[in-house]
Amino acid sequence: MKSLSSVFCASALATSIVAAAWPNVADACGCLSPPDPATLGSDDFAVNQQSESILFEVGQDTVTAHVLIRYAGEPESFAWLVPVPNAPELALSEQVTFALVEQGSAVQVALNQEQLCPVPEYQCQYHQSPSCGDQGVSGGDDAAGGTGGAGGDLDGGGDDGNGGEPPPGVDVIDMQKVGSYETVTFAADDPGAAVTWLQDNGFIVNDTMTPYMQPYIDAGMVFVAAKLEAGAGIDAIAPLKMTYQGNIPMIPLQLTAVAAEPHLTVSAYIFADTPYAPDGHPEITIPEEELGFSPDRRSNYPMLMARKIDEAGGDAWVREYSGSTFGYAVDDPSGCCGSEGDSCGVGFDGLCQCPLDAFDADDCGLVEGLVPGIDLLEGLNDNYAFLTRLTTRVSPEEMDYDPAFAPGDGTPLPPVMTASRFTLDSCEADVIDKEAHAANVAVQPCAAVYCGAGECVVTELGAGCRCDEGQVARTFTDLDGETSVTCVPVVRPVDLGANTTLPDTCSNFDCGEGSCVDLSGFPGCDCNAGSGMAVSGCATVTTATGSAGADNYSRALQELDVCAPAPPTCGEFGWLVPVDVPGIHGVSCESSIPTPDQLVVPRAPTCEDIYGESSGSDGGCGCVADSRGGTGGVVFTLLALLGLRLRRRRD
Repeated sequence: MKSLSSVFCASALATSIVAAAWPNVADACGCLSPPDPATLGSDDFAVNQQSESILFEVGQDTVTAHVLIRYAGEPESFAWLVPVPNAPELALSEQVTFALVEQGSAVQVALNQEQLCPVPEYQCQYHQSPSCGDQGVSGGDDAAGGTGGAGGDLDGGGDDGNGGEPPPGVDVIDMQKVGSYETVTFAADDPGAAVTWLQDNGFIVNDTMTPYMQPYIDAGMVFVAAKLEAGAGIDAIAPLKMTYQGNIPMIPLQLTAVAAEPHLTVSAYIFADTPYAPDGHPEITIPEEELGFSPDRRSNYPMLMARKIDEAGGDAWVREYSGSTFGYAVDDPSGCCGSEGDSCGVGFDGLCQCPLDAFDADDCGLVEGLVPGIDLLEGLNDNYAFLTRLTTRVSPEEMDYDPAFAPGDGTPLPPVMTASRFTLDSCEADVIDKEAHAANVAVQPCAAVYCGAGECVVTELGAGCRCDEGQVARTFTDLDGETSVTCVPVVRPVDLGANTTLPDTCSNFDCGEGSCVDLSGFPGCDCNAGSGMAVSGCATVTTATGSAGADNYSRALQELDVCAPAPPTCGEFGWLVPVDVPGIHGVSCESSIPTPDQLVVPRAPTCEDIYGESSGSDGGCGCVADSRGGTGGVVFTLLALLGLRLRRRRD
């Protein structure tokens, strides 16, 4: 992510896996728990989870989950809670590997602006040029130089001294230090006692966690809690690797709802010996014809995915990649990498050019995490035959199911998809229904906005949302790093203020033409009648779409009638002929119909017409030299008069 929304005092991105209650299932969950503001003495409590990325290795009897954790906030406020089916083996994983797998399996969306203006219906035709000696203008087949046509372009004691033996209802299984993490694996009978014990031992967790831990306690699961050791900074946060007994990867979402953003993106990368599919939940594809982009060139791919998943019931998944695993490939046009020796002398020059080669190992070791990250990817490539990437987008109120993945098959999205924005900019004056054209152009900013339970509208402050009853608008950071807006329930599914008092998030938040609503620690806007919320606040609606947004609104321009282009002017010695050019053809309008005399074939020009009457010696060509000793001035003057174009003869 490029940035986090400035609306929140602190934000966190966590990639995590949540455990579930199925036998022989290996799962992991990650929940960044919002801290209790009473323990901080400030309003630095808002923990937001914008995306999850989990890399699974599915073996015969075990599942290994690599969990990428992204967090922004004070290091002493970091706390991570993971329900698991049995006590896992813990280790650190490599962040670089996530970047390489993401890059190698991502769908690329190309932006294409397609002009819908009609092609010409007529072109100019000319006689062959007369032979006028060496001074004549040679135009090939016609005097105009062409026929025209259309162009194209942990320590257990904690900080407060309340450590020691856990209370009744909490059973500590293991405590260990993993990297800069202090971890404890424990079982619990009473979630309230567990939360209190965690708080007493320096884990910044909120009482809100209590009801969301209960389903996993009922299922006999255990928990792993992690915090940073004293003095560790944010840069010490690294991916965790957890290995469990089981053979089915799973990402239950119930605990994730505690700190999730709207339209949370969850991506599972499953390395196995067979392709995988969502188990018991639909799999959908993204229709390329609905891909588009806004006038400011923002692709609607992330929000279109959210809309399509909602239309499929809210629990659907998109297969973005399914195929053979891949290793790290070096872009090396020089041919220096891959040799047994340092043939180019690139070793020990302070630059990493060949990460896979021993001669450049010292230089590449200077790039933190690069070599071990590549080594991990190479190991995955060697150990497994398939990689499946499955993605969903889900909001907290929809996190009422626990997705699992099972061997299956399916068709991935194309590696490159095209988002098209249609336009009539070059022939706007020829559009017959100009009001319809203007109305369509006005709604196009809604291409990259998805309101969910609401209508995408264009306001005086830009595209935004007019929400349904019971919903209010709020901003969030989308996958492209840009701030967006959507509709969320006014009653949040998770009450972050349970058993505590949250700061007033509306005290410094201006909704403009609306009132601020405290969404249990996050500001939302209830806009006035006739207004909608854009990123900057509520403002008067200027254009309504009648839809939730995230559509290629420019497609409707294909249905508008446009006059065929006006015929060109051919000059004294040219005439018009119909031309059948592939492309879009317009409607015949008064301006596009040639006059009868434009269709009449005129007489052929003579040398005298082109060069004037003979004067003096012309070498038998009928050409008259100009005052500078040549005929160029006369020739170019006449060409300009006739509207002709001088063309080089092609051999």
